[in-house]
Amino acid sequence: MNHYHPKPNYHFLWIPSNLLLSLLIFISTANAQIIPDNDNFSTNTNITNGEIQGGIRTGNHLLHSFEEFSIPKDSQAIFKLTPQNIDIETIISRVTGNKTSIIDGILAADGTANLILINPNGIIFGANAQLDIRGSFLASTANSVIFADGSEFSTTNPQLPPLLTINVPIGLQFGENPAPIINQANSNLSVNPGQTLALVGGNLSLNRANLTAPQGHIELGSVASSGQVNLTPITPGFALDYSDIQQFGTIDLTDSTAVNTSDLGAGGGGKIRVRGGQVTLTQGSNLVAETFGNVNGGGIDIQANQVTWQQGAFASTSTFGAGTGGNLTIRADRVNVTGTTPLEPSRQLLSGTLDPLNPSNGLFSVSGGQGDAGHLTIETNQLIVQNGAAILTTALAGGDGGDLTLNVSELADLTSGSLLATGTIAQGNAGDFTITTNQLRVLEGTSLSTTPGGISQGEGGNMTITAEWVELRGTPADAVVPGGLFTATLGAGDAGDFTLNTGQLIVADGSQISASAAGGGRGGNLMINADTVELRGISADGRFLSGLFTSSSLLTVEGQRGTAPAGDLMITTRRLSVQDGAQISAATGSAGTAGTLTINAAESVTVAGVATGVDPGVERVSFGIIGDGIVPSAIEANTSGAGGAGDLQIQTRELNVWDGAEVGVRGTASGAAGNLDIIADSIWLDNQGAISAATVAGTEGNIRLEASNVLLRRNSRITTNTENSDGGNITIDTNTLVAIDNSDITANARQGRGGRVSITAQGIFGIQFRDELTPNSDITATSDLGPQFNGLVTLNIQGIDPNRGLVRLPENFTQPSDQIATGCVAETGNSFVVTGRGGLPEDPSQILRGRTIWQDWRPLDLDAENLEETGHGENRQQFPSTREEIYPGENLTSRRSSIVEAKGWVIDADGNIELVADMPNNRLRGLELSTKSYCYSIKQ
Repeated sequence: MNHYHPKPNYHFLWIPSNLLLSLLIFISTANAQIIPDNDNFSTNTNITNGEIQGGIRTGNHLLHSFEEFSIPKDSQAIFKLTPQNIDIETIISRVTGNKTSIIDGILAADGTANLILINPNGIIFGANAQLDIRGSFLASTANSVIFADGSEFSTTNPQLPPLLTINVPIGLQFGENPAPIINQANSNLSVNPGQTLALVGGNLSLNRANLTAPQGHIELGSVASSGQVNLTPITPGFALDYSDIQQFGTIDLTDSTAVNTSDLGAGGGGKIRVRGGQVTLTQGSNLVAETFGNVNGGGIDIQANQVTWQQGAFASTSTFGAGTGGNLTIRADRVNVTGTTPLEPSRQLLSGTLDPLNPSNGLFSVSGGQGDAGHLTIETNQLIVQNGAAILTTALAGGDGGDLTLNVSELADLTSGSLLATGTIAQGNAGDFTITTNQLRVLEGTSLSTTPGGISQGEGGNMTITAEWVELRGTPADAVVPGGLFTATLGAGDAGDFTLNTGQLIVADGSQISASAAGGGRGGNLMINADTVELRGISADGRFLSGLFTSSSLLTVEGQRGTAPAGDLMITTRRLSVQDGAQISAATGSAGTAGTLTINAAESVTVAGVATGVDPGVERVSFGIIGDGIVPSAIEANTSGAGGAGDLQIQTRELNVWDGAEVGVRGTASGAAGNLDIIADSIWLDNQGAISAATVAGTEGNIRLEASNVLLRRNSRITTNTENSDGGNITIDTNTLVAIDNSDITANARQGRGGRVSITAQGIFGIQFRDELTPNSDITATSDLGPQFNGLVTLNIQGIDPNRGLVRLPENFTQPSDQIATGCVAETGNSFVVTGRGGLPEDPSQILRGRTIWQDWRPLDLDAENLEETGHGENRQQFPSTREEIYPGENLTSRRSSIVEAKGWVIDADGNIELVADMPNNRLRGLELSTKSYCYSIKQ
């Protein structure tokens, strides 16, 4: 497979410092030769015309040691094996001098032996470098090769270890600051199918290089500290383990460098493993491990501190055969994937121009054959995907797509028209899409999708997002689809379900979350669990609403019109806000039924405002446009097709519908409208706020409100109006209903019977039943067909109804003495007097409720000291001063805390009456209270 990427036209060529240094080394050593390093090896090594013979054999290994080892352009070095050594498994060559090895010719070996070359001074592969070996190849700037018994074949210690102890090589020992490995332009390092090609050293720089191991294994490792890299034998070749390395260096792939383990024959894609500190792929460079046969792919595994793809760079583990594609796994502190053209992946996918055989600008693990795609997993602290980058695990043929998993501990920032998708456009099912992060930002038209599309028969994958904070914002004017999160289906397959768990959710400026059906498949369920949900605004060009949607639309795909039902939409939150034209909708625009919309908001639901300046010709599955290009904020369950709308259920403490916003169910075609149920402590409609259930030709459309208080102000309304069918019913159960400023409650019909309005309340204020609408606040249930078709209005007022006016009292009083049948015997001079503080006495036939207030004004402590402290000296007028006048010379201290029963009353010098316990000598000024009583029997 040939991945072609056009070469950019650069006016200036930027050369990294390490590459420049290596070029200088290359120039200074261009005439270097292959020179044995000591007597032991020189006597056993014969070099003639580039043929290297001899060496020291130990077991199945052949050891060579050189003072210098370089291959000039148009030259070759071939390790020859004698018939006695033809069974050698590994040729190990070391460089003990201080010169960099420059390979600009052909490096070859007889037989099937693996070849290991170590030079701690650095290795450079020139533009003409090639490999001609049948085994695996490992080039390293390690100091030594470690064997299983602990012995070393070291470049810093030319003495040989005991040869009888040398066994299987198990590791590479690095010193401080390992030297780099550099591949210059057009170098071509390739091993036979199934073999291993490994470059392990300090910094790795691959510029316009080609590394190939069909169905084999490629290892790229950059080590920046001392330690051991373990070698694990595999069949054939070996794998590397970096667990002992503490610091890693840089790996740079530039100018269309290709690292490829694909097998264009019947084999599967091999495996690529990359270990480094900073790994960067630019200018179309790529890692490819694709499958074309019936053998499963090995995949790509990258571990680094930071990984960057930019300027058309990509990685792919896709499958185009019967074999399963390999997994694409990235683990790094930071992952950055940058494309070249915003919104380009979405355009290509929808137009069918996306060529999976020539990918660019992203990460790909798609299924283009009968085999299933591998899974794509990114584990990182920060993930940045921007400027039209793509991350895809899509099913393009008979095989299933792969799962896409993003585990991001801090921030996932997905921006600038990028596309992350599983999805399917054929018979295969889409994979699942899972995101776990602290913060998720999806901005500027970026889409995350598990959508089945086109002629797809496969099912969409499920999407699950768990985050502390989720922000979706913005759709550019030239976008073909809105930005956001989608598990919609465009084909015959069912859409997947969507579950979002977050602390705070923001959806704004034309971004959407949708689990919809636009073809023959069922729409998915959408479940939002959040502490707060804020939906706001529309796109800059007015084509896309912000919001949460489940729908079955009337889209025609390949001659197939949407008929399947939409999924349900459930929101569980503490506070929900829908403003400035944003909407929440469970709708259908086809023959399929809409789903149920359920909102549970512990604290409040606020729906407020409209978006203006919108093209009235734009078609939407929503409440639509009111007047001249005005889109209301709305929570809706409606139908604009033959399918019935779903029900809308809201339970919250406060429901606020303000400034032209709407909450309701609606049928604008032949489909039946759903029912609207709201349970709240308070419902407040203000400034043309509306709760509605309207139908054109369908049935249903009922409203039931249960709230402590319902308030309508400034032309607000609660309606179940219809066109060609009977009006819906309105049931309100509340303590207090207040409607002012021409706010109405209506169940009117144009060509059918009016609906029924039933209100049960403790009190109704500002609104009353009328036969027709007036400039006042009205309750109506009329029909344009005539009064005989009017509906029924029932008002059950359980408290005081101020509209009934005041009760008129009788003009003739009843003589109390006329009600006395027989009086009981009483002594002369007694009387019975009832006095009070005003108001009506308690009903003697009812339970006494203790409403009469008794307040004792007497001070509880009247000693002289306290009186002085409280101002009794200078401000005596603040306290009753008559005690000293009535009881002159009496010690007040002896009476300070005695509270006794009053025996009479006296009149002081100012004419005030005071109750007293003991009568003064002058009884003319007092009256003793009588304890005698009278009884009466009342006339019947």
